[in-house]
Amino acid sequence: MPAHADTEKVTSRSTLEATPRPGFVLDGAPLLEFQPAVDLATGLLIGFEALLRWDHPERGIIPPNLLIPWAEANGHIVELNAWVLTEACRRAANWPSGIQLAVNCSLVQLGRRQASLASAHALRASGLNPDRLTIEITESAVADERTHDDLRALTALGLHLAVDDVGTSWSTLENLRRFAIETAKIDRTFISALEPHEGMNRAIVEAIIHVSHVLALSTVAEGVETAEQVATLRQFGADVAQGYFFARPLHAEEADALAKTEPRAVFALADADDAARVPRGERHKLPAGVPAG
Repeated sequence: MPAHADTEKVTSRSTLEATPRPGFVLDGAPLLEFQPAVDLATGLLIGFEALLRWDHPERGIIPPNLLIPWAEANGHIVELNAWVLTEACRRAANWPSGIQLAVNCSLVQLGRRQASLASAHALRASGLNPDRLTIEITESAVADERTHDDLRALTALGLHLAVDDVGTSWSTLENLRRFAIETAKIDRTFISALEPHEGMNRAIVEAIIHVSHVLALSTVAEGVETAEQVATLRQFGADVAQGYFFARPLHAEEADALAKTEPRAVFALADADDAARVPRGERHKLPAGVPAG
């Protein structure tokens, strides 16, 4: 995998088995988009999550729900994850020091003890302060004993650990005590079904936030799309949110511009500021001075 996919074409002759079209060949190049993360107390931009995509010359952008299973099945996931870390850290090193970066890490990469090696290389190559990097892992990775050595090695680098999709397995919260994990990201399925008053998903989200805070973890809500969800999450004391209510995933150049906005970009936390929002499923207007792309 090249260090810079925008200057060199990457071609693999393996079939993308997860796609509906037989015989599909994964030509093209990887690219990153960046999902803003917003402080739910103030609306302040605090960072971005790097999201992997693949730009295919015929099929266009291939999303991660197809790309990642293909990469794992065809032996490319470690190489691909290493590229994501290197490219994301290279970008983030040019942002102001207060802007954080989060990067996902696969179970395969952790199980082979490659995540810490790739992270160390990306930090050295970019010069990014480790304190600005968070590695996101899944609940299953925390529970898998094969990953534990690499999780400890990641912590030793001085970066942060977050657990993604919390809520799908309650055993994870107990496992968090074994590692220096600092953030719990609430699974988007609970956020999308969050009831405005009483309901199971509402109770689950409130419980996750409460237990996380008892364990001294910060909380991030994924997939936030409505003002009602924002209001409920703020009521429960959630710390950070991501989702289309604030902004769609941004191209790298858009993220750079937003990160460098002075003063720091602030997003509306309610529908009262209609200028900050557009209908669901469309692009949300970014703060003034940021290119629309």
